[in-house]
Amino acid sequence: MTPAFIITGYLGSGKTTLLLNAAREHFSEKRVAVIVNELGEVGVDGKILKNAYSEVLELPEGCICCTIHAEFEKAIRELREKYEPELLMVETSGSAEPFPVMISLQNLGCIIEGVICLIDTKNFHLYSQEDTAKHQIGSSNVLVLNKTDLVDEKTLKQVEDSVVDIWNRYLLRNLFTNEPVFRSFKLYKTSFGKLPPEVFSGVFALQKKLYHLNSETHSHNHAQQVVYFDEPIDYNELLDIINKLPPEVIRLKGILKLKDFPEALVVNYSFGNLDTSYTLPHYEGKSFLVLIQSLN
Repeated sequence: MTPAFIITGYLGSGKTTLLLNAAREHFSEKRVAVIVNELGEVGVDGKILKNAYSEVLELPEGCICCTIHAEFEKAIRELREKYEPELLMVETSGSAEPFPVMISLQNLGCIIEGVICLIDTKNFHLYSQEDTAKHQIGSSNVLVLNKTDLVDEKTLKQVEDSVVDIWNRYLLRNLFTNEPVFRSFKLYKTSFGKLPPEVFSGVFALQKKLYHLNSETHSHNHAQQVVYFDEPIDYNELLDIINKLPPEVIRLKGILKLKDFPEALVVNYSFGNLDTSYTLPHYEGKSFLVLIQSLN
């Protein structure tokens, strides 16, 4: 049976960064396969993670928690047959809820080692009322308050209290018995998605088989636009693009080649914050930016 982790969390919470750090710090000696799900036609995270993991499969069209469920299960079967991974990591899109993924993994003979939910402590107040975010928290047994370096102690405590309250109210339950899937959770506070080894040691593994879960269907209230660049641009041009974004654009990410800079730059922008700290030295594809717009 293949052990598996599910990495969930709202748009821009830091899921890909967590996977990059985990590859460096915890999985350097293991065969780890990663499945990345992103809405839309262009997968940014998969391109980034291929620099850290030996086997990365992108499922960019649709959502693995609803519209491409069968494709997700097929992808897992193929990965196990061709690659025989020692560990499977599934990064859901920011618009996905993890419980259907949990059922698929168990049905395919995987052991769920943990469901890790990333929470953006700096911007949590901007999305805390989203139903998807609440169900992501309630369906997880490892809660990670991320980006703690960007908030003060008072804000961190407020976010922690709110997340714990949401977990208790949205806790995943069996439809017939009303029994909770997880009896407890573990909460971590970190920056840059860095977690201690115990998270990946199997101590948070789901002990029971999932059959019927009490959950609600969800909708995706986001639209996506992709902008390609034929030539490298100046860094100031990137800043100008971001400064002129309409307020309904809540997320921007992509890979850009810049003038006078030897390596492609990974661009991450969410809720007014820009991060360009990661580069892709051997990226040969086109430059592009993905804009995610709220439809609410």
